[in-house]
Amino acid sequence: MHQIRLPKWLLGAALGAALLAAPAAAFTDTEGHWAEGAIAKWSQEYSIIQGYEDGTFRPDNSITRGAFAGILDRFMQFRTISGPETFSDIQGNYWESAILKLHASGVYLGTDGKALAGNTITRQQAVTMIARAFQIESTTTSLPYDDADQFADYAAGPVAEMTARGYITDCWDGCFRPQEAITRAEIVSILNNMIQVLVQSEIVYSGLVEGSLMINSVNGAALADADISGDLILAPGVQGPVTLTNVEIGGNIRNFSAVSPTWTENQDPETPEDPAEPQVPGIQPSEVYTPGETTGSYVAYDGKQIPIYEGRDLIHLYDGDFYWNEDCLEYIGSDFRTRFGIDVSAYQNRASENNTIDWEAAAADGVEFAMIRAGLRGTSSGAIHADEYYAQNIDGAMAAGIETGVYFFAQAITVEEAIEEADFVISLLEGHEIDGPVAYDWEMHDSSYRVYGTAPEMATACAVAFCQRVEEAGYTPMIYAGQYVSYIKYDQGALADYLYWYPEYKSASSEKLYPTFAYQMDYWQFSSSCSVDGIGGRVDGNIQFIW
Repeated sequence: MHQIRLPKWLLGAALGAALLAAPAAAFTDTEGHWAEGAIAKWSQEYSIIQGYEDGTFRPDNSITRGAFAGILDRFMQFRTISGPETFSDIQGNYWESAILKLHASGVYLGTDGKALAGNTITRQQAVTMIARAFQIESTTTSLPYDDADQFADYAAGPVAEMTARGYITDCWDGCFRPQEAITRAEIVSILNNMIQVLVQSEIVYSGLVEGSLMINSVNGAALADADISGDLILAPGVQGPVTLTNVEIGGNIRNFSAVSPTWTENQDPETPEDPAEPQVPGIQPSEVYTPGETTGSYVAYDGKQIPIYEGRDLIHLYDGDFYWNEDCLEYIGSDFRTRFGIDVSAYQNRASENNTIDWEAAAADGVEFAMIRAGLRGTSSGAIHADEYYAQNIDGAMAAGIETGVYFFAQAITVEEAIEEADFVISLLEGHEIDGPVAYDWEMHDSSYRVYGTAPEMATACAVAFCQRVEEAGYTPMIYAGQYVSYIKYDQGALADYLYWYPEYKSASSEKLYPTFAYQMDYWQFSSSCSVDGIGGRVDGNIQFIW
């Protein structure tokens, strides 16, 4: 019997058609596979990558360059397309349209004028194309892999950046294997690490998103009462209106479309002012704290003269007290004993293998204390949520001998809400031992935050009320605040009795390696880009100062 050999492009077309036609049902070969959950999500729920007609997914099979282009095109819904003469070898190919659209968007560059659609795509090629599709700029070229010398020059930056962001989590042996074929499961894993929710139709989406949400619905979509801890991404193919009503976005809006999202209910993130709101009925600031006494001295901030309060120690950190050691800041001054610590939330879990931080490895890498996010209040809706991994992180850090505290991302606009936040944290700590502080993290970045316009007296009262409540429960309270909140919103005299945690990021290129704050902090969050063993992606680095 003679075998009929199909041309590569026709064979690819047949396979592609089979993938698209296969029903989104449970697969016969993915049970127990390390990527089983991600496969089910991106095949059965979103139909981005499908299985075969025989009921298999074949998670460890390789994939061609053309088929990979098809996946990215379904994901991004690219609109522009290059001419058919762009590549000399794809006329009539099943993947021709997808490849030409990716080329027009600077994603698929080809080789010597050829698309080589039937060639197997390597891991470094696939990751580079994903980074191009999402316009992820390489801010680092440091590859944390044992086989870093095997990378092509074009791939080193994209792979390093994608790794630093926690998107690459399948390199358990310390090697990336850049020249090996990427598998279908590995592709799905990367997509799953990057995007938590994909909105593909004109629905009204609501709810909590622990990660990034992407809209690729051509006709647009609406988000209402949604809390997105990561980025909001609009795919290039979005053409219809996108409306955002009571939506909180913890990351950035990354808009690759020609559509501008419409904010409703006074959520214009560009508004620069911060007007004071009318006093909210309920417990008044005067019932919570006594205003602090000022010293008569001032510090200049944002064109204003900010009074210095009594009761708070002034800064005892100076030029020459620090030096940059690889990706960490080292204190060499003589006024304090210091310890190194980190703070983590669900972001770090999702960037780590099996969504689990290896706290023993972190301790061995020099982590002496950890602040765990216990929960958060939404910046618009005001809904309170527990961090998905708070209990796992508390128990893991404590078991590793790391001093463990917690923090709550607060958005209280009344004393009653601050007490509610404190009680929520206290309830989460039941059954979990901690030996570090409980921190109140009240932030306002722009007018999309519900705390926008809160009077300084009320902001201070909320902070004091939270601290009083956790202290009554037997925990050590602490305040987390940057310069704006510290100077503009807080009466520092009223907060003098509490530990203070201050963020100001530095790097090897910083002109000043010490914090430019008037008061001495107990904890300094000096970086958001540290690397710690046992934790995928980047993590905040902190120094504790002990008299």
